[in-house]
Amino acid sequence: MKAIQSLLVIFFSLFSLSTYPDDKPNIVLILIDDLGLTDIQAYGGEINTPNMDSLAREGMLFTNYHTTPECAPSRAMLLTGMDNHNTGIPMIPEVLPWEYRNTPGYEGYLRDDALTIAEILKPAGYRSYMTGKWHLAFGGHETAALPFNRGFDKTFILDATGGNNFSHHSYLPYYLESPWFKNGKETELPEDFYSSEFFVDQMIEFIEEDKEMDSPFFAYLSFQAQHIPLQAPQEFINKYLTTYEEGWDILREQRKIKAVEKGIFPPDKKIVDSMSALDSWSALDQESKKMATKSMAVFAGMLDAMDFHIGRFISYLKKEGLYENTIFIVTADNGPEGNDPSDHAPWREWFKTTIYDRDYETLGDQDSYVYIGTEFAQAMASPSHLFKFHMSEGGLRVPLIISGPGIERGKNHHFAFVTDITATLSDIVFDKVDERIIGKSLQNSLAGSDEKNYLDSESVGLEVTGNSALFKGDFKIVRNRPPNGSNQWELFNLFEDPGETFNLATSMPNKLQELIEDYEAYAEKNGV
Repeated sequence: MKAIQSLLVIFFSLFSLSTYPDDKPNIVLILIDDLGLTDIQAYGGEINTPNMDSLAREGMLFTNYHTTPECAPSRAMLLTGMDNHNTGIPMIPEVLPWEYRNTPGYEGYLRDDALTIAEILKPAGYRSYMTGKWHLAFGGHETAALPFNRGFDKTFILDATGGNNFSHHSYLPYYLESPWFKNGKETELPEDFYSSEFFVDQMIEFIEEDKEMDSPFFAYLSFQAQHIPLQAPQEFINKYLTTYEEGWDILREQRKIKAVEKGIFPPDKKIVDSMSALDSWSALDQESKKMATKSMAVFAGMLDAMDFHIGRFISYLKKEGLYENTIFIVTADNGPEGNDPSDHAPWREWFKTTIYDRDYETLGDQDSYVYIGTEFAQAMASPSHLFKFHMSEGGLRVPLIISGPGIERGKNHHFAFVTDITATLSDIVFDKVDERIIGKSLQNSLAGSDEKNYLDSESVGLEVTGNSALFKGDFKIVRNRPPNGSNQWELFNLFEDPGETFNLATSMPNKLQELIEDYEAYAEKNGV
C-alpha cells in the first residue's frame, strides 16, 4: 500500500506544478462531534454561537448536507472523499467484528491508499496541522495511520471515540486511558487542559511556529464537543440552567419553528411525531426533570464554549492578516447522540470503577459524566427524525457552512454529501477532482449557482454497521435495524416530504425497486 500511496502523492505533485496559481487560500476545517442540525443558532438553535453564525452570514449555508450516522466512517469519508468501505473504516473500529478485519476495506484503520486532504494538498505547497479527535488509527496501534504519518506536519490528537475533556481518563472501557499523540508519539496532557480551549491554543502555536514560511496552511480543528461525556467550564453552563425547563417536546417544536423562520425547513411540510414513542416530559418526577434540564445546560455550555474558542482562533487569524484569504468549513460528523449509557449493564459495572460521578451539583465538571439521553437528542435533531447511528435524516443531516474568498453569501438547498468536501478542496486548489474521489465539487454552489450538485439519475449509497440508505434525485430509501427500525426498506420523497413522514414503499413499488437495485450495485462495487 505504501507504494500506491507514494504514486498517488507523486501524481498530485506533477499536477500541481502545472496548474496551480500562487495565491492559494488557507483552509480551516472545523469538525464538531455529535451535532444536531438545529444546534447552531444560524440553523434555528437557542445556544449562543455568534462566531459560527458570523461565518454563516459571510458565506454559504447548506441546508441539505448529509454525512454518515457514525463518527469514524464520517471522518474517513470527509478527509479522503472516498466511500467508507474503501478507506478501511466501514464502521466504528472499536465495534468492528474481528473476523472482518482481514476483509479489504474492513481493516479498522485508515488505509495507505486512501489519501487524506493533507496528503492531497501537500504537493501544492500546503503546511497541514491538526488538533483534536482523529479516530482513524485503531487507538494509535496502527501508527502508520496516525495523522502525523498521513500528510500532517504538526499534530496533537486523540485517537479514540472520545475522552474526558479535562484529563486523560477514558470515557468507555475500550481504553484504560485516552490515547493522545503529539507528532506521532504518545504524549501527556497539560495540567490545565480543557479540550476546546487547548485545541485552539495548540493550533495557534503550530501556525505561529511556521509563520515565517511563505506557504498556505490547512488547519483541521476536530473538536471533542459535543461527544459524551459532556463537560464545560461552569461559567458557560450557568448561562443555560433554566433554558430547558419546559422539556423536550417544547424544544423540538421551538426548533422546528425557528428552522422555518431561518429558511432551513419549508413552512408547509410536516415532521414525524418522534416524541410520542418516547418518555413524556410531564410524566417525569421533579428530580429526573432537574437532572435532564441541567444535562442540557451542560450540552449548551459545551457548544457555547467551543464557539467562544473558535472566536479566539478567528481573532488570531485577523490579527495576523490571514483571515481574508482563508476558507472556513464548519460541519459535524453525525447527528446528536441519543444513547443512554446507563441502560447497559456492562457500562454500569465499569462506571463503578472510574473517577466519574453523576452528582447534580457538579454536573459538567472534570469528574462528571453527562449525556442528554434519547428524548433530548430527538428534540435537538428537529425537524428531522431519529439521531446518531440511524440512516434517517436526524442521523445524517447536519450543518455545513463554507465561507471565505470567492464564496457567495446565501443558502443552498440542494443535496450535498460528506465526500463533496475533499472534492471541493481538490477543485479549488487543482482545478480538478481526482477520479478516486467519489464526491462532487461544490464550487458552482459556492459561486451562487442554484443548479443541483447531483443529476437526478445519479445515486449516492451509504452503509454503516448494517444500516443503509441511498439517495437519488428527490428520493431516498432507508433501512434501519431494530429497535428503531424494522430492517425493511422505506421510500421517501425528500423534496415533498423532508421530514420523512410518509413511506412510499407500498404506493411506489417500481421506484422502490429501482433504488434497491442501485443500492445493490453500490454494495457490490464497494465491497459492503
